[in-house]
Amino acid sequence: MPSVAIAAASSGDNQILPAAPGKKYRVLGYTLVASAAVAIKWRSNTNDRSGSMALAANQDLTSRVQFDTASGEALNLNLGTAVAVGGHLEYQRMPN
Repeated sequence: MPSVAIAAASSGDNQILPAAPGKKYRVLGYTLVASAAVAIKWRSNTNDRSGSMALAANQDLTSRVQFDTASGEALNLNLGTAVAVGGHLEYQRMPN
């Protein structure tokens, strides 16, 4: 299964996986660590795929909850403030 490193730091949407025409992404699991307190949420383009989650400084968050993007949309990690967030994500590229 493919994986991608996460290195996000901008307030708002940070693209993790680019849009793939005619395909969607299935997130299989991820681990995140924030350098300072920050609220995060996963988005399919600009549509929320998770609720807001609060991370404390140096707290790690590991999840095996699966969710999909909409077809042809990028996977974004939205940060409430400009804080460095790193980690990795496992995913599958799925047909419509």
